[in-house]
Amino acid sequence: MKKVVFALILIVFTVHLGGIDKVFIRFNDQLRRFSPVDFSDCRVNSYKKIPRSSFWVIETDDAEHSVNCFHRSSLIKTVETDSYLNMEYKKTDPFIHRQWHLQNTGQTGIAGEDSGVIKAWELLEMLDITPGKNVVIGIIDDAFDLHHPDMEGKFLTGLDLVDGTNYPFIKENEPHGTCVSGVIGAVYNNGIGVAGACPGCFIVPVRASHTLGKTSNMVDAFNYLLDRGSHIISNSWGPADRAGSSEMPEVLQEIINFARYEERDGKGVIVFFAAGNGNESISDPASYDGFAANPDVISVGAVNASGIRSAYSDFGEDLDFVAPSSDISDGYYWDPYVPDFTTDGIWTTDSRSYFGYTQGDYMASFGGTSSSTPLAAAIAGLLLSAYPDLTRDELYDILKMSADKVSPVDAQYDEDGHSILYGYGRINALNAVKMLCQQKECTGGLPDIEEETYPAYPDEYEKERPDTEYPDESMLPETKPACMITIL
Repeated sequence: MKKVVFALILIVFTVHLGGIDKVFIRFNDQLRRFSPVDFSDCRVNSYKKIPRSSFWVIETDDAEHSVNCFHRSSLIKTVETDSYLNMEYKKTDPFIHRQWHLQNTGQTGIAGEDSGVIKAWELLEMLDITPGKNVVIGIIDDAFDLHHPDMEGKFLTGLDLVDGTNYPFIKENEPHGTCVSGVIGAVYNNGIGVAGACPGCFIVPVRASHTLGKTSNMVDAFNYLLDRGSHIISNSWGPADRAGSSEMPEVLQEIINFARYEERDGKGVIVFFAAGNGNESISDPASYDGFAANPDVISVGAVNASGIRSAYSDFGEDLDFVAPSSDISDGYYWDPYVPDFTTDGIWTTDSRSYFGYTQGDYMASFGGTSSSTPLAAAIAGLLLSAYPDLTRDELYDILKMSADKVSPVDAQYDEDGHSILYGYGRINALNAVKMLCQQKECTGGLPDIEEETYPAYPDEYEKERPDTEYPDESMLPETKPACMITIL
């Protein structure tokens, strides 16, 4: 996954920040328990088994010494440091007619080149199923406008990994998570703004912001979302574009593998990752993306409003699908600072006031694989709301068999229906719901969510917020992005 879609800011990390460090170890005998006696010379301050993995996390005041000590032990199979990886975010109802990705009637590109979401809603409603009802989608991102009026009642209690609280609210210019959330869950048919592709879904937000690349934070984020009962986890981030090869930490690989095969009583949690925006292969050794290419995740590229791969979208043998998103002018290299070259922008919620891309309530030019990925996750949410017992692998097969084989000449689909440029094709929500309900009895039935959500208008926030309503079309949000964020 790679370049940001619209937004970002460049933040540089160092590997050692001083104080207590963490080291991850795995024993040759995975049933063995950690004993301080065995490692009395390794400077171990504390230790703990990591849920859903065979790894132990060790806290030490001298990581280099501890790593060398563990490497010398015949008991240890694997040692990983808590290092930073070069990561970045895939940045980028009056306005629903502008949301071509939900239904393209010719607003941009070619009519009919869309995700089939609105028609899928209509089919589900005919079956007396609220689209996405009670599906829980976890999002790991920068930060979230938890009180956006068009997200009222959608955010369940989340986690702030930066501040260590349960309030992952925007503290600075961190609008990416709000845009991603709106693609999934903006309130439908409430008389304002935009609609998310999964109207009945709830979102559990995790703010990682500039700390995202640290292994322990990725581990804590995924385990938190799994503990919270997430059915789906959407990740619009990954290794920085055009920065070489990057492996997913083994401890995170184990957790995601566990999620696929053990969570949801063995049905599996569905994990999506953005493929990236560097127009490079996620599978080639020189640009390998161990996050998007992981076999236990579903990687998503981008396709524009004419059904053609977005010029920036990453590709490769490990690409699973594409979904509708923005594009850039032909022959132009992606640059979030130059919005004039952006085409087919995605309308979604924006962090309000000075916290957003536009200093308004909505973003008109979101995009990249940061936008196509939550759209794919939302479509998965529609399927789970129709048939909650659907397994992760059954869902994947339905998406695969129902996908649109867009751009067939350019795509060169193989005998298995896979294209290096388009994966198995563009995800089609209507086709997927039809296929599911032909195979299974679509009656819905996920239990109601009793948990309270964040309030829409806390008094202390509204006192500081300037008026940013749009009384007429002359005051619609601009399409410019904010600053660019790269995590090194």
